[in-house]
Amino acid sequence: MEISKIKIIALVLALFIIPAINLSCDNSNSGTENNENIDVPDENNAIDENQIKTDSGSDESANTAETRPEYDLPEKDFGNYNFRIISRSEAANTHWWNCDISADTENGDPINDGVYQRNKKVEERYNIAITNIPDSAVGTKASRSIKSGSDDYDLIVIGLRDGQENLTSSGYLLDLHSMPYVDLSKPWWDQKAVEQLSINNKLFATSCDLTIRDKDAIIILMFSKTLAKNYELEDLYQLVASGKWTFSKMLDMIKAVSSDINGDGVMDDKDQYGLLTEYVNSLFMFNAAGEYISKLNADKVSEITLHNERSAAVCEKIIEICGNKNYAVNAEDMTSKYADIWDGFQISMFSEDRALFYHAGMNRVTLLRTMENDFGIIPPPKYDENQANYYVVVDPWCTSTVSVPITVEDKERTGLILETLAYESRYILLPAYYEINLKTKFARDEESREMIDIILTNRLYDLGEIYNWGNVGVFFEDISRGKGSSLAAYWEKNGLKIEADMMKTLDKLNDLD
Repeated sequence: MEISKIKIIALVLALFIIPAINLSCDNSNSGTENNENIDVPDENNAIDENQIKTDSGSDESANTAETRPEYDLPEKDFGNYNFRIISRSEAANTHWWNCDISADTENGDPINDGVYQRNKKVEERYNIAITNIPDSAVGTKASRSIKSGSDDYDLIVIGLRDGQENLTSSGYLLDLHSMPYVDLSKPWWDQKAVEQLSINNKLFATSCDLTIRDKDAIIILMFSKTLAKNYELEDLYQLVASGKWTFSKMLDMIKAVSSDINGDGVMDDKDQYGLLTEYVNSLFMFNAAGEYISKLNADKVSEITLHNERSAAVCEKIIEICGNKNYAVNAEDMTSKYADIWDGFQISMFSEDRALFYHAGMNRVTLLRTMENDFGIIPPPKYDENQANYYVVVDPWCTSTVSVPITVEDKERTGLILETLAYESRYILLPAYYEINLKTKFARDEESREMIDIILTNRLYDLGEIYNWGNVGVFFEDISRGKGSSLAAYWEKNGLKIEADMMKTLDKLNDLD
């Protein structure tokens, strides 16, 4: 079916965000950088007149490329200026390095070629050279440069958690709202990120189509079609489409499938589980229920919303799903047995159909491309059928965001080049990622493609996770460890500290110019 003015990427455009180690991030390779370190979202926020919101109720296809709109940006000659971008290197993390910043030549790979074509077009338009400066510790390197007053970088591409918690709080980044030529209302800027990552009405780091890593970092569920068939489970695609895919349904299924298959009386890595996950994912389940540690109030100021009657009930259910070692196995539980708990353990177990659900980042879809047996892709469940939408969080460690250091000498030049890069990425790089690398090349069936549309449309960001106020992430990690307590008890002991830590951050940002 033909889609009017703008298509496919309204879905993708909708993405982004936890404290702690993340399976899909494979943080065992990125510890240096990491350690240096609302009400349900407004569903009308993400889509403007240039977008089409595709959800489970849409009858339109997202398989048509978006029509490029005319965009009146000025022509400039910057005299062969070297536009410098610091980004994560492959040494920082083999799965999350920024392959989306530069490419030396075209080589037939859709992402590489999209990056090459985008950069070449922008370079020729403004007479510049785009230089990527890969580093294994972007936060540390950028902080030192900015603190010294050096104009070393025009753009910082960094993990959301590291960028917000460290660079933003230190006052090292410019408010993107103030950047000349940057129009954050345009579809190449993630509208939900712009809304939900703003703090005190300022935005220091956000997602845009310049990078694909924000799409890869969305936390999804993959499921084994073999186990679903063998155990005669309900049709998961139909459950999602009908709005009946809930926590209770998931719990019933993981109980039905979990089995001590070698009969030794111990559930370990040789057995079969309903849920293959990691410690931080209990927090992602909390967000899937539409709950937030922190959200923006009517005045666009962050407030703590962790504890309420519904969120307490949500946590009790998460304890049942993620905290029972007979049903859920965490990557971190296998550190004594596997040198590589992410690819070596998790990928292997899921590929062998010994886990019904694999809770991980979207990038795992591509890493499972050699898996012989079929798997499907669905969003994490709703808390119950009364919940309006499915919600998927964007992992803040793994996602890439863009920021501008306060040391840039020419804000107009930086703003114009940044806006043009994001604009061109939407119509050159994004279709390559979405259509070729995700929906066509790796999705195993038509239903999974439809699920991806739902997933990409309904992402969310939680500032409480990004800043980890009061070290709140430990509460959710303890759930996955099987040591979870009630949210009410936790809040009584820690609520004041969480709120005090948030106020310290807000006060710091209030003091910034």
